[in-house]
Amino acid sequence: MATTFHPFPRLPFELRSQIWAMAVYPRLVHIRATSKPSGPGCYFASMIPQAELMHVCRESRQLAPYRKAFFTTLPDDSEARYIWVNFDEDMICIPDQFMGYLRAHAADIQRLRFTAPAGSFGEGWVTGFGYAEYLKDRFKHFTALREVHVAISEDISSWVLTAGCYGTCPYENVRFLDVHSGLMLTIPQANLVEEWISRKGWLVENMDGIDEELQFYIDNCYTFIEDCAEVD
Repeated sequence: MATTFHPFPRLPFELRSQIWAMAVYPRLVHIRATSKPSGPGCYFASMIPQAELMHVCRESRQLAPYRKAFFTTLPDDSEARYIWVNFDEDMICIPDQFMGYLRAHAADIQRLRFTAPAGSFGEGWVTGFGYAEYLKDRFKHFTALREVHVAISEDISSWVLTAGCYGTCPYENVRFLDVHSGLMLTIPQANLVEEWISRKGWLVENMDGIDEELQFYIDNCYTFIEDCAEVD
């Protein structure tokens, strides 16, 4: 059975361009940043292969929504290296400690995932008094954000304290990702998890007032009862 559609070049350009556009999909672009041994800045690298459209033909490359970004010039290189990125769809993934190096593209990045620090160092950051202000200051440079994922390896419920720290990103588009289980929580769902933990299973304190308590969470946590099963 043939798998190649040979008459494709004879299709009208408008139809071909629509097909190329439909071939674009969101990617997780993991960025590695290494501090330069001397001077400011860093070296960027990524193991993510180029999008398929960049390899098909000249027309697909010309119409592909990818641009050169994260330029790096090594001391022994004659020309700069770069990473092809579609800032409209790709999610840029980077450890927290290297987010400062994204400043050059802070106005371009629309989808961002950063990995929160772990251990006692990370716990001190998220529960410490100054971490919320630290995040607000860091995210004020990201003026195009529409989605943020925080990849967390422990104590995911504590991160609800940072709910309002992600700049222009809409409240409902902030997600907390448990890297061990793959569970992804919205801010309202993370609030429920924190409440359940604090009550050792979210035990209702007064059974006579259960309806009022449930309504309170619906009104103030922006969630629905059926969402509770997904979190559980």
